[in-house]
Amino acid sequence: MALVTFIQTIRGIRAGGFGLPLFEAAGVVVAAAAATSFARGLAGALHSRESTAMFVLFIAFSFAAFVVARWLFALTALTFHSFDGILSVSCGLVMAWAVAHMFLKIMIGSADSESPDVVANSPVAREVLQFRTWNALLRLLFKAKTGQDMDLG
Repeated sequence: MALVTFIQTIRGIRAGGFGLPLFEAAGVVVAAAAATSFARGLAGALHSRESTAMFVLFIAFSFAAFVVARWLFALTALTFHSFDGILSVSCGLVMAWAVAHMFLKIMIGSADSESPDVVANSPVAREVLQFRTWNALLRLLFKAKTGQDMDLG
């Protein structure tokens, strides 16, 4: 995750705006959601493992997302000048989280031993796979706003 964040930070600074990391991070998040949604159907149609289909879809959707992100950045040249570095770090973290999420989902889905259960139950993997801190923050904000509890599943 640190490597992806570092690379995206450098790319944002060198590209002349945080728009490139922003569009790429958004594209990778969409690619992860789309790959997760379509993997079961593709795996059934091709008679393959769901994790294999998810990997192929994630790579294909991510490639398309990078092409679209570069095009959008060329159109907009989105920048906040002095804030580009910190905003690129934030976008890099989002992208790193999405890549780590997909890596863990694919790794856990592809192994046949008990090691995926050990990995899935580690504190970091639970955070990456289940978004526990994000959900707790949303619950807290919802309760602060409305005064009632919110069920996030």
